[in-house]
Amino acid sequence: MLAKLAWRNVFRQRRRTLLTLLTMTGGFVLSSVSIGWMDGSYGSIIMFFTNGSTGQIQVHGRGYLDDPSMYTTIDDYQAVGTALDSVPGVRTWAPRIHAGALLAVRPAGTGAGAVFSNSAAASVTGIDPILEESATGFSSRIVEGEMLAPSAADSSYSAVGRMIVGRQLAIVLEASVGDSLVLLSQAADGGSADRKYVISGIHSTGNADQDRSSCYITLSDAQLLFALEGRVHEIAVMTDNLGIVDGLTDEISALMGERDLDVDSWKTFAREFYNGMKADETQLRITIFIIVLVAAMGVLNTILMMVLERRREFGVMKALGTRPGFIVRMIVLEANIMGVLSVLAGAVISTAVLLYLSRHGLVMDPPIDYGGTVFREMIATINPACYYVPALCVLLTASTVSIPPALKAAHTRAAKTLRTV
Repeated sequence: MLAKLAWRNVFRQRRRTLLTLLTMTGGFVLSSVSIGWMDGSYGSIIMFFTNGSTGQIQVHGRGYLDDPSMYTTIDDYQAVGTALDSVPGVRTWAPRIHAGALLAVRPAGTGAGAVFSNSAAASVTGIDPILEESATGFSSRIVEGEMLAPSAADSSYSAVGRMIVGRQLAIVLEASVGDSLVLLSQAADGGSADRKYVISGIHSTGNADQDRSSCYITLSDAQLLFALEGRVHEIAVMTDNLGIVDGLTDEISALMGERDLDVDSWKTFAREFYNGMKADETQLRITIFIIVLVAAMGVLNTILMMVLERRREFGVMKALGTRPGFIVRMIVLEANIMGVLSVLAGAVISTAVLLYLSRHGLVMDPPIDYGGTVFREMIATINPACYYVPALCVLLTASTVSIPPALKAAHTRAAKTLRTV
């Protein structure tokens, strides 16, 4: 009887019910789409950022992240790479050497006796061209010139090397493809590290700060130049699934247990980026909470109006001996029936919207610059949280906001109500 009365009461005033359903459905759809948009967009940003440079996981010598030192290295990195290849979920890996240096440029065509000028400090990264291309698609960011290739500098200290410089660094040096560079630094054995290079390409990540200080040489060249034969400072590990990164980090860490190595996810070595993402995510969750709160106020107002309009009905029920608890349960059940209907309708609408956004995305015009990285398209995703979080919010909201009006109806005085209404 309770369910039958509640069901009939929901559809007795169709306009009022429709107003409530629209309010609750709107709250569900906005919440669902916001969650899908948040998860999809943030996931795309994180994958774009990590795939383009850092990787989702990094392996270093013990303590390297806390104190990046030329002497903290990964010995026999190829054996480590072979072990990584055996881990399910690892797509590829890329070894790197990092060092600081001073660069000085001599424009092409000025002759062998010309003076090197326009010096600048730079961060030198030694990369394996093949592995780096497989991991990050390095060549896609070369805006002028060509990709690094093996050269005589990989095996001869006296040979002229090939170098790719960041776009902003090239501007600072007033250099272009074909110009000569002199690199001055210190090797791991305490000796000097200096070599002449020719600029083979100009690289752009979209991050002006990074491009202002970055240059790249081959890994073999860097190992010879900095006296790091067979050693690297970092191995970037790539995966296609952001959701398994934490578990994969633990698995790789356990695999490297006998080695003196640290294994960290992007949340650790890209801490500033991670904190920025978490701050934005918190702001969006606050926005979702406000949406749910506004919908709750609308539902409360509608149910309160419903109770006031039905005072005579409740008076008759009390006069016939209906217990207050029955009235409370009936009104709460009515609100939950409307909540369930709103969830069903909202799920259909949200699925349609999210399917569109997940397939076509939304083109940003102008593009969004996030932490120096430019994003031109945002894509939503569909996951269980898009449905169960808004559904719980709607049903809990319907139950909660219906209790005060239900208690008011339950304490209706039959004699007084029937005389005044």
